[in-house]
Amino acid sequence: MKNILLLTGLFFVAVFGYTQQLTLNSLYLFNETIINPAAAGSKEYIPIHTSFRRQWAGLADAPTMQTVTAHGYAGKRMGIGGVLYNDVAGPSRRSGIQINTSYHLRLDKEDKNRLGMGLSMSLSQNTIDVNKINTYLPDDPAVARGFNNQMVPDLNAGLYYYNTNKAFFGISAHNLVESRKDLYRFDEIVYNPLVRTYYVAGGYTFNIGNNFKFRAMALGQAIETLNYQVDATGLLIIKDLMWLGASYRHQDAIVFLGGIQLGALKVGYAYDFTRSELMNHATGSHEVFVEIQIFPKNSQTIDVPWLKRNRIYSPKI
Repeated sequence: MKNILLLTGLFFVAVFGYTQQLTLNSLYLFNETIINPAAAGSKEYIPIHTSFRRQWAGLADAPTMQTVTAHGYAGKRMGIGGVLYNDVAGPSRRSGIQINTSYHLRLDKEDKNRLGMGLSMSLSQNTIDVNKINTYLPDDPAVARGFNNQMVPDLNAGLYYYNTNKAFFGISAHNLVESRKDLYRFDEIVYNPLVRTYYVAGGYTFNIGNNFKFRAMALGQAIETLNYQVDATGLLIIKDLMWLGASYRHQDAIVFLGGIQLGALKVGYAYDFTRSELMNHATGSHEVFVEIQIFPKNSQTIDVPWLKRNRIYSPKI
């Protein structure tokens, strides 16, 4: 009973209190397009990325999140991509689609430094399954207004500077319009719990000899209700094949990261050790992603024999 009351409170804070508006990701650094549409087309290949997050494991009906993303280059300077997401927390669900477009400016003659300018449109659906909630008041309006099937459109925008495989810095804003219109019934006003959310993210990779690299990154998130969140991450990369690292999320969790690259396949895992009051009710959070990298611009970018099947392949020793 205690867990049910705790979860119910958290769900209504998330949906109606505007604290955590968008999906929480510990592995955002491997999928920048989730937080910044200007990153679409910034890779030297097309990544198809799937992820799953289980938050607060051990707590019944705790939040889960699934995403599928892909993006790539469309011509020399254009980028395009998409995000499908499904974020479930007990009786509440937020799902939708985001279409990202970007244009990348060349900042030097060697074309190593670029600035992406991105814009995206999102369609989100916020619902509550009233059959999973028992209220003191019959037909409580705070619950009933969350039960709908509307598709609410909105806009996101961002800037993304990057030096290929070296550094990046980006700023972005989500829910710029704060639309109150249903795409299917545009003449009606609907309730939309999402407010504007702002991101600032940056990172730099340091070379340590021939076989090791250290990547330092930070992420700041703020919403217009004055709530904020800050992450700092450090990764040790070994021979560009595997990585180990940790993150600190302000007043929330310490995150342990690990992963491996096998040719065109990349797999990563994160475990959040909760430091907030929830640590007395849950064992932590788990997140995993799988990424497939296809159609590299440069054959040396991804050294995979089946992508060079018309050539004689000699494995490196």
